[in-house]
Amino acid sequence: MELEDVHTILIIGPTSSDKNVDLSTALYDTVSILHQLGYKVSIIVEDPTSLLSSGSFYDKTIVEKVSGDNVLKYVQKHHPDAILPTVGDRNALGIISSLNGKIGVTKVLGPNFAASLATFKREMFIKRLTKANLPVIKFISSDDEKEIYSFIRSIGFPIIARRRYSNRHSSGWTNINNLFELDNFMAMEDISDTKIEIERSIRGFSEYSFTILRDRFDNSSLVGTIEDIEPIGIHHLDSNLISPAISLNDSKLQRLRNFSIKLARAFNIIGICTVHFAYNHVTNESYITEFIPRLSEETKFLEYATSYPVATAVAELCLGYRLDKLQLDAGSPFNGATEPFVDHITSRFPQWKTPGQKYLGPSKTSDSSIIVNGFSLEEVLNKGALNDKFNNNFDRYNELRKLDDDELFEKIIHPTNWMLDVLLEALRRKFEKPVLSEITGINLPYLTALQNIIDNSLIIREGEVDGKNVERMVEMGVKGVGHSKLLLNSSDIVTKTVVKNKQSVSVANNEFMNHNYFVTSGISNELKLSDRKKIIVRTPIITSKTDVMIRQFVLFQLSKSIDQNGLEPIIIGREPWNALLVMRRKVIEIDDPHMEIKGLGLIDNDSILNIIDLSKNLVDTDDKRVFQFSSQKVKDIELEGNTLVRVMVVSDGKNYLAPAVIYRAKRDDHLYEISSVNNFMTPEDRADIAELINQELEENDHVDIYSFEIIKNHDHWLVTKKYRGMTSDIIRHELASSVHVIDTLVKLLLGNKIDDNLSLEKIFDNFDEKYLLTIDSKRYKLLDKDEIQAKLNELRKSEK
Repeated sequence: MELEDVHTILIIGPTSSDKNVDLSTALYDTVSILHQLGYKVSIIVEDPTSLLSSGSFYDKTIVEKVSGDNVLKYVQKHHPDAILPTVGDRNALGIISSLNGKIGVTKVLGPNFAASLATFKREMFIKRLTKANLPVIKFISSDDEKEIYSFIRSIGFPIIARRRYSNRHSSGWTNINNLFELDNFMAMEDISDTKIEIERSIRGFSEYSFTILRDRFDNSSLVGTIEDIEPIGIHHLDSNLISPAISLNDSKLQRLRNFSIKLARAFNIIGICTVHFAYNHVTNESYITEFIPRLSEETKFLEYATSYPVATAVAELCLGYRLDKLQLDAGSPFNGATEPFVDHITSRFPQWKTPGQKYLGPSKTSDSSIIVNGFSLEEVLNKGALNDKFNNNFDRYNELRKLDDDELFEKIIHPTNWMLDVLLEALRRKFEKPVLSEITGINLPYLTALQNIIDNSLIIREGEVDGKNVERMVEMGVKGVGHSKLLLNSSDIVTKTVVKNKQSVSVANNEFMNHNYFVTSGISNELKLSDRKKIIVRTPIITSKTDVMIRQFVLFQLSKSIDQNGLEPIIIGREPWNALLVMRRKVIEIDDPHMEIKGLGLIDNDSILNIIDLSKNLVDTDDKRVFQFSSQKVKDIELEGNTLVRVMVVSDGKNYLAPAVIYRAKRDDHLYEISSVNNFMTPEDRADIAELINQELEENDHVDIYSFEIIKNHDHWLVTKKYRGMTSDIIRHELASSVHVIDTLVKLLLGNKIDDNLSLEKIFDNFDEKYLLTIDSKRYKLLDKDEIQAKLNELRKSEK
């Protein structure tokens, strides 16, 4: 079934973990299944913290700049049978497109040269789609001003434009609505060898994306659909997303589905392909705006929304497996040809670090996003984009109320990240829904949902809640706590049974188990628990991609350790977590944006051994089972030095272990960090650091983890910073040390003890064979013992 001449595979990894966090779990799932199938896997990656593992799956890990030159050097030296770029970012496709004819007999799995190149060469993309009789927008790329103006006269305004500086770099798209704006854009300072790219703007069209899986036998399956609530012209990742695309009727959905499959066939894509559409519901015009033949943020969102194991399926399809004969973790069969059926709505809404309104355009501005589930549009909007705990919507409401109608209309014409709040205010003022839909391009079902939210908010404020409308209100995501005593105390079953199972996989795939639950309205409690004792993990609200990366890693390590110790892990949070496939059947995930699960009493209190709280907003509690895992600064002395170490310590209240020490030194204006240097510490330094840790832990009498920053000043070590709980170093500590802090912590929470009278060698003991060198927080290298010793000697000489 699979390709018989492929045994060794080089994976092109993502460029950096903070930008590509959505690929981290996809990368783990991909490598995990390749490892189980018996392939030798190597990876080239810039930041090894994106691997979510210490590298046990990899035959070779190359920590270098992910570039065409470095990939080509590896291929020429080691001659892998195949290259897999699907879990890299857009850069991976650029590398593949540049390697055409240079890698000999090495195969490219997934997107071929033509498909990769077409993601950058708009002319090639349009030519291929036109040949396949697929709808595509007219486009020009030229440095001839006369040709550009002639093209614009032929298509008319509005348009979008950008400057293309190289094969993979551009200025980002700019909306241009008239000749004056065009002249200003063209008058900007130019750069040599730069082309101007122009295409028709389709702002006001609805935007959809369809994700297709396809095998080498031309079998295809639609994994899922996504719809942008806001109109096209706003960047896809700055819009509020809904899956499935509910504004498409069956005929429109089938039309776009057929276009997607036809595109995948036109480029002979094996694996995955996400196709973006613009659709005008008035004229029934539709255009393909772009395609992405790799895993991406959208596919990760769909994997959560549908429970379809996308990353695993794509890896096997690239290796030649049939779509209907895939296998999952532990060899269980999976019929990937059966398209998922969902009985719920999943929404992702963007987040910005800084408050205030942001004017939105074709280029992305948001920093991160949050996902919620529900059974109605009103519910997902109330849980997500209109959840005051996330977005301070009440402050937005008060500010928008001060605007007159003309000022409010200006906000409607020029969209900001407050668009839904602006529309709520417009509907409160009786602006007509068809007019708002025509101006904004937002489809009527969403405006109707916003009107329903307004109507029910009015009922709550005026105290008119009764048995006739309580069920409808709860269906919209309105909960009892904080709103109405009637809602809170009602005997109506809908207010008492609010945990539902996310049914996402069709009956044909019922062997693939699903343990995702979310708090919502419903008629039955579907939470299924085993008889095992439980550890509950409360997760934080995500505010940045760095937070997401840390959470992904910590939750995976915690759930794996809890399960391996014979307990049942239960993950509860405001934002759902998409577990790695190896843990998806073993962990229960409950999405609880309103923080209600604690008061529902659905989990037997006697079955809970511990509660691990990762929340940044620490909860004061007298419950002795609660362990606060998020970081709290205990000590901070403003003292600088060229040399310091960061030590992560895990304590049982009496004894402690320090399994990973990060060494940092400055030299020639560069900052060097080495993880972990336990095996390179001198006996004197080990004794001095241990004495300082003993002093800092004198009053500690319970299980805890600490992170110390210790500076060498005038030949003496001093503790300058002390954190209790998890810091951002946790990933590097875990990946760099052979003794895992998180697993040790779980064992200590279960009552295990650290041995008394351990020698300093045992306290600082690890069995590392590779060491992580970081330069200026950007460049990474994995070095062996001799190379690390040489680097340490070099740095120590510079200190003297």
